[in-house]
Amino acid sequence: MNNSKQAILEIAVRHGMDLQQESLEFDESGLDFQVVFATDQQGKEWVLRLPRREDVMPRTEVEKKVLDVVNEHVTVFEAPNWTIYTNELIAYEKLTGVPAGTINHDIQNYVWKLDIHHVPDCFYGTLGKALVALHQVPIEKAREAGLTIHEAHELRQTMKQRMNAVKEKIGVGDSLWNRWQTWIENDAMWPEKTGLIHGDVHAGHILIDESSNVTGLIDWTEAKVSDLSNDFVVLYKTFGDEGLELLINAYKEAGGYVWENMKEHVKELSATYPVSIAEFAMISGSEEYMQMAKQALEVAES
Repeated sequence: MNNSKQAILEIAVRHGMDLQQESLEFDESGLDFQVVFATDQQGKEWVLRLPRREDVMPRTEVEKKVLDVVNEHVTVFEAPNWTIYTNELIAYEKLTGVPAGTINHDIQNYVWKLDIHHVPDCFYGTLGKALVALHQVPIEKAREAGLTIHEAHELRQTMKQRMNAVKEKIGVGDSLWNRWQTWIENDAMWPEKTGLIHGDVHAGHILIDESSNVTGLIDWTEAKVSDLSNDFVVLYKTFGDEGLELLINAYKEAGGYVWENMKEHVKELSATYPVSIAEFAMISGSEEYMQMAKQALEVAES
């Protein structure tokens, strides 16, 4: 459901907000939420998320729990603090910083605020510190909040089950399958501890200031306690070997947990992206995604 300006103002009033009508800016790109940026009469800037369908709100419960934990325990970066959370409206004060890049669906790529040809050291340094702060949130606090917890000894078994299910339902090309199995069987590749991860650290979810320092992380729907390497994968895909090395070094310098084969592990984890595509294709029944999955899985069409 798309709300008009008048409807937005009325919903806001019901939640004790007095917004400036002329300040309302709409972002209709989300499938689940209509997003509106607004300023109240005191000059505070807000982000409003209005559900498009009834089935959307139950899925926000985990995100709310994650944000409560993160806001309680992390001070080195900002995360949304949902001060209004009802079935009709989620609202929080706008964070400082802007996304490092936003996806433009017309060009199928990012429009960058960050200078990706000369990424400054401070970007890697501040992102490293942010990830350390997140990954060191006490696991007991995540458990108390009811978040999904994956212990280190479970990581390989879970990955193996996911791979087997995809192979059984769709198939996997031999060379890709052999690569996955070599990784799975190599003890030295795997971390000995897990931590609270964001789960989707890409440019659109990383907020930066004018100097490219990381100031915040948004969109926490994938957060859980799991393999810390997940928070390095998208950056590796975006900035390659050199970017991954710089981020791992910054992370280590900030006190993060790094093991000898972490860099290789991130790369191998990155190579399992066809599993996620296949899982989505199977759940959604989307023929388009099924074709994408088969291509990524290197399955020849019969």
